[in-house]
Amino acid sequence: MLTLLVAACAAPERVAASRPANAEEEGRAKVEQVVAIVMRDVHPLHGGQVVYLAADGTGYCQLVSRPSGATALAERRYRLAVPAEALARLLRLGAAHAAAPIPSSAQPGLPDAAKPRIAVRLASGRSVDVSRWQHDHNAEFDELYQALLAVVQAATSQKPQSQGRFEPDWAPDGFRGR
Repeated sequence: MLTLLVAACAAPERVAASRPANAEEEGRAKVEQVVAIVMRDVHPLHGGQVVYLAADGTGYCQLVSRPSGATALAERRYRLAVPAEALARLLRLGAAHAAAPIPSSAQPGLPDAAKPRIAVRLASGRSVDVSRWQHDHNAEFDELYQALLAVVQAATSQKPQSQGRFEPDWAPDGFRGR
């Protein structure tokens, strides 16, 4: 699974590719540092995932599902330890997401459609929060979303830290109230 995560996050960054190397170095001071990325993608009928990722690569993931015959959603909670290469890509994508935020989906959703929400928290305290309907594609949002799904995929290869009824209001220390 780790190989899958590294491969999924190894695509080249598009944001700085068009600038000369020295311009990238000069512009680096102007880019706000990403301190956390949170993705909430849980459909109330089918489940999904919640990711809490800190800038040091640690965090948590809640994998949510509806067990057969159950009335309530269940979760398996995993600790995250994202490898440096994958983390660097996620932080670049998060910074690009925050630097030029796209609008959230404004159109009505289709029945049973998911609406993932990604929030990027910056060192300044500013947060950029964007949600998109599953069928309302945007290349930048979709790239960050897919990279976060790879984090979830890699996390599920290990033993869950806990499991039980889904706690939608749970957040790890450092992520509460955000």
